[in-house]
Amino acid sequence: MSDIKILFLSKDDIDALNIGIDDGLDAIEKGLIAHGQQKVIMPSKSHLVLDFPNKLFNILKGYVEPVNAAGVKIIGDFHDNYQHNLPSEFALVTLYDPKTGVPMAIVDGTVNTWMRTGAVTALGAKYLASKDSKVLGHIGARGTSWYNVRMLDKIFDFEEIRVTSRRPESRERFAETLSAELNKEIKVMDNCKDTVKDADIIIDASRLLEHQVLVADSDVKPGAHLQAYGAVLSVAPTLPFTVDKFVVDDWNQCKISPYGQFADLCQRGELRDEHVYCDIGEIAAGLKPGRESETERSLFWHKGFAISDIMLGMLAVEKARERGIGTELVYYKAPRDM
Repeated sequence: MSDIKILFLSKDDIDALNIGIDDGLDAIEKGLIAHGQQKVIMPSKSHLVLDFPNKLFNILKGYVEPVNAAGVKIIGDFHDNYQHNLPSEFALVTLYDPKTGVPMAIVDGTVNTWMRTGAVTALGAKYLASKDSKVLGHIGARGTSWYNVRMLDKIFDFEEIRVTSRRPESRERFAETLSAELNKEIKVMDNCKDTVKDADIIIDASRLLEHQVLVADSDVKPGAHLQAYGAVLSVAPTLPFTVDKFVVDDWNQCKISPYGQFADLCQRGELRDEHVYCDIGEIAAGLKPGRESETERSLFWHKGFAISDIMLGMLAVEKARERGIGTELVYYKAPRDM
């Protein structure tokens, strides 16, 4: 037997790979399809809570048959990291051979988490929003927001993009950078109401510490599509019951995990199976129709799942091996003949 080596991909390595938007969307969509076809194994994420919602770790694990890999991601969510000039999230993904359990790779998952979240956001809108959507109202300017706007605009080519966030310096920097990158104006708004007014697609990527309604039920016009995925409820709690389609990424996880937008409704037994149209993977796999009318209101709640982390992690490993990027670490030295 030969030595077992693990490929280590640091943040600099992931940056050097420069995984493109098209590749990211494609990998995540394949993961959603696999989930819809039940070609995955995925227990609910678990949590190590130090001080909710300021400091916690999320532990995600799963297996994806189409890429023949199992994986575990641990991601820290530390709200006050901006005070230390650090992102609020740091993540590490480990990937394993499901035949032997041998570790294959250790991959920085911070930027990949932002990308996979943006991809799921964009694909959710692809299936549930009007194809003629022209106005995006985006709440939040943190890590995932960068990929939300890039990937959504790739699909919809918006005529108007509005953004707001709690800290003026964040939203100004966000708008300035993406306006130059997308070659279109990103309008900076100073409140949520004006940001989402009459928007075709509304994304709430806020990071609240306590419940506050940033998007009222009446803010979601007929035909609009809404997504909200923060750890604390930040949209009207009536919305899962009043929209025409309420879709999730994984309903089993949504019911079990105690944190997230509508987790309290689930824990109290108010939000139940009959309120959920389906998992987004069922639509991606063609098992259920997505948007069916121009007037229906839809809501997509995605908590994030290991399938997407594994898909993007394996894509990074494949590209790194092709280009000779990363560091091989000797994990296990095979016994030598005496």
